[in-house]
This record gives sequence, C-alpha cells and structure tokens, in this order.
Amino acid sequence: MIATVPLGAADGRLLVTDSYGQGARSRRPVRLAGTASGPIEDVAPTSRFFFNGRRRPRFEFEVQDAAKVTVELVDAAQSVLRTWGVEAVPGEPHRLQWNGRLGGRAAPSGTYTFRFAATAAGALRAPGLAEPTFAFADHIFPIRGKHNLGFTRTNGFGGGRGHKGQDMFARCGTTLAAARGGRVQYAGYHSAAGYYVVIDGAATGRDYVYMHLRRPALVEAGQRVFTGQKIGEVGETGRATGCHLHFEMWSAPGWYEGGRAFDPLPALRRWDAAG
Repeated sequence: MIATVPLGAADGRLLVTDSYGQGARSRRPVRLAGTASGPIEDVAPTSRFFFNGRRRPRFEFEVQDAAKVTVELVDAAQSVLRTWGVEAVPGEPHRLQWNGRLGGRAAPSGTYTFRFAATAAGALRAPGLAEPTFAFADHIFPIRGKHNLGFTRTNGFGGGRGHKGQDMFARCGTTLAAARGGRVQYAGYHSAAGYYVVIDGAATGRDYVYMHLRRPALVEAGQRVFTGQKIGEVGETGRATGCHLHFEMWSAPGWYEGGRAFDPLPALRRWDAAG
C-alpha cells in the first residue's frame, strides 16, 4: 500500500485513513523517507562535474613571490575559452571556480583544463588540491541503475498513440536524478501520470518531465534542484504497465504553457553513453 504523508511529518507510528474515515495505526514506528523536507542527496558521479551541479570545477595554486598570474581555461583542442587574472601573494592558496558557462550558456560536455597562461615565476599548483583537468557534462542520465531505453516502438515518442515521451524500463525503486537542475514547476499525482515531477531546466528554456514515480517526489513545486539531485524512484503508479520512467522534454515556454514536446531519445542516448 502507498500512503501520502504531509510535508514535515515526523517518524513514529503511522495512522492511515481512507476516504470513509476508517483508519488503522501501525504497530511499530515508521521511519519516513523520500519527503521533500528530507536530506538532499547528490547521486552524480564524483569523477565528473555537471552544469548546475552541486560541485563546481575549482583550481587552486600558490606563489612563492608576489606576482600577477593569468590562468586559462582550455578545451580538449587547447582553445582558450576563458581567462582569470589574479594578483597573487605568497603564503596563501588562491582559488578559482568556474560556473560551467561560456558566453552566457552552458558549456558543451567534454574535457577541460585549467593552466597558467605563461610560466609565472614561483607559481605552483597546490599539491593535493583541485586537479587542473576535469570532465564536464551539461546533463546526467536520469536513471541511476540498470535500465532499458525501450523495448518496442510504442515506448518511443509518437509511438502510434500520440506518446509525448520515452518509456525507459528499470527495476522499481531504482534512483531517479534530475537530468538538468532548475526550478520545480509541478510535483504531484495524476491518474494517468502517477506521481510526477516537472522541472524547468536551468539555462535551457526547456521543461523536463518525469512520470510514474514509485512514491511522492522528493522535491516540491517552487524548489530549486541541482543536476544529479535525487528526485524520486522508478515506479509504476498511474496508468503504467511495468516499472518504468516516462520522460518528456518540452520546448520553451514549457510544459502545456505554449511549448511543444519533442523526441528526447537522441539526448537520452547521448547522456546514457556518457555514464
């Protein structure tokens, strides 16, 4: 049985009532999990950074003598994408942090490196601190476990029935992450969608929709979430056959706000291949 509890509910013996007012209380205390007021879990791999993720790429260095140091951010082709000028003084670490944006937009997924623009006398990367080369991704694949991208054509966009997204199958209870962080637009229950979440993706103008969650979402409307944040688990609530995630992407201005649904499979395949 699935029961919905109010936000802020505490652990203890659970009293469940039906629409007729009939109730039953659990014999043992129940530990509540998966509430929007609970702890925030970051399920993103620690080997990579994600746009709008909880962690940002960082570079730290020290100098032996006072100097103006220029640090560059370069891509895999060694093209300079951004520079920082630092009036560095000896005796303290100097820290740079990149927000993942280039020209006001999220940088493309790839490998990036912080480097000194020229050999600065006495400039040293502080050992044991941030690595200068790192992997960066603009999205994360939402199902964080073994999964299938779809068994038949009906699982895909269109699907011969006006299907607006992609059905991806995984064991019920498999963790779901926000593919792109942003602001939660809706979180609730619908007879067809089951427990569902709509997130307005940061710096995309797109909405990301997650349906058939196992339980009420771990986030609530108006809340800001980061890329890789756990938002729920794979389920089969609503009009669903088998445990799966129905995932949609909508163009600006958004989900049933004048935008249109488009095929998310190419993007899902790309994110899935990245791990």
